[in-house]
Amino acid sequence: MNTKPLLLCASLAAALLLSACDRPEDPAKTRADVAKAQAEATQKSQDVRAEANKDVAAAQSDLAKTQAEANKDLNAAERSAGDQRADANKEVGTAVDKANTKITKEEAEVLRTRAKADYDVAKTDAAAAQKVAEQRCDALTGDAKDSCQSKAKADYDAAVTAAEARRDERLREADSLTAHAG
Repeated sequence: MNTKPLLLCASLAAALLLSACDRPEDPAKTRADVAKAQAEATQKSQDVRAEANKDVAAAQSDLAKTQAEANKDLNAAERSAGDQRADANKEVGTAVDKANTKITKEEAEVLRTRAKADYDVAKTDAAAAQKVAEQRCDALTGDAKDSCQSKAKADYDAAVTAAEARRDERLREADSLTAHAG
């Protein structure tokens, strides 16, 4: 029996199998992976936005309640003044100061809540964009793939850093409001 043709066929098959290892992913699979990553990213962003909107709405509701209570306090102070106008004006002034302090503190809390919610949304958006970019990188090989992945990471880091800076600035504004409220 002649084994040379069998050895030749086996060698060719092994070479073909090994040469397929460094090939880029099938374009159809890449498109499917990118579409799936985009869908997941969109859903996650929507979920985080919904949660952020819920938190902001709750904070604004608290502010509205505080404003209503402050107005109620002001009205009560004005009614009780009656004949003792001088004393009543002093009481109204105190109520105004307290109301303004409460309102300012709630406004600061709304700023804090919005800053944190906006940061969460921006960070989620950055992560989603990075995931989509990395899926696109899978269509590449070698240095091009490495460069693509490095750029995706750098873009993510830059977006998160910018979001942190915006959040920190808004938190400082909220702290400043609170400090001025007394």
